[in-house]
Amino acid sequence: MEFLSTEFLWALLSIIFSDLVLAGDNAIVIGMAARKLPLEQQKKAVIWGTAGAIGIRLLST
Repeated sequence: MEFLSTEFLWALLSIIFSDLVLAGDNAIVIGMAARKLPLEQQKKAVIWGTAGAIGIRLLST
């Protein structure tokens, strides 16, 4: 498969789009999970939730 072929570019765009959708979904879920926590715990929940989402994505790629 050539890097500038139409098939490769469509596959790349599909992967990028899927990654953006999953990132947005993760942000919404993390925000919903953290919204009722005290402020200090919210920050920790967002940081750990984001780190966990990144870690899982890296392990599954």
